[in-house]
Amino acid sequence: MKKLMLIIFLAFFACKSGFDSSSSVLSSKECITKKQKEILEKSVELFESKLHKQYPNISNEAAYFEFISDLANKKLSIDFFQDSLDLEIRNLNLWTESKRSEEETDLEKKIFNVNSMNPIRVKLNSDFSTCLANKIDWRIGTNSFLRMNSKYRLSPRLARKQLFRTSEYDLKKIENRLAIVLGVYYQTMFNIKNTVANTVYN
Repeated sequence: MKKLMLIIFLAFFACKSGFDSSSSVLSSKECITKKQKEILEKSVELFESKLHKQYPNISNEAAYFEFISDLANKKLSIDFFQDSLDLEIRNLNLWTESKRSEEETDLEKKIFNVNSMNPIRVKLNSDFSTCLANKIDWRIGTNSFLRMNSKYRLSPRLARKQLFRTSEYDLKKIENRLAIVLGVYYQTMFNIKNTVANTVYN
């Protein structure tokens, strides 16, 4: 009887400490403020509405992978990277900046298949990337993507290599979707366009 109770207790604890794969609300309270949380949840909804228009005949989760693949294969136009939340997202205190050299600019224009690049490189900052990654199972591709993206300049093809270790099932969890929305979609947007931050939310 004692063994049975112990097994039940351990099973209950494992369920409570696991990942909620059906989560649609950000649980990473210590990573972001309440104001940021509201904006980020809206950004995921907005991005997914764009995916539905771009890829209407497949599931929401499958559309994420089509987007990643199309970006890596230079099939997306620059017009895809614009929406009504760009300034709000850019103004969140989640980004770090560095200056591009002319050589880096020329190279990255070819990588992203654009005519110009923002002279300032914009990336998700290391603290937020690590905090969000800590909410994701270490075996999932979005976890390694967040950690590598904060340290290195990942091309769309290298990002795809990491992110394709994520499954459609994994994308039912909002933290995994947010890693792609911020680390791929908005980060690309801010680098191929000069979206200037004005006010940082606290």
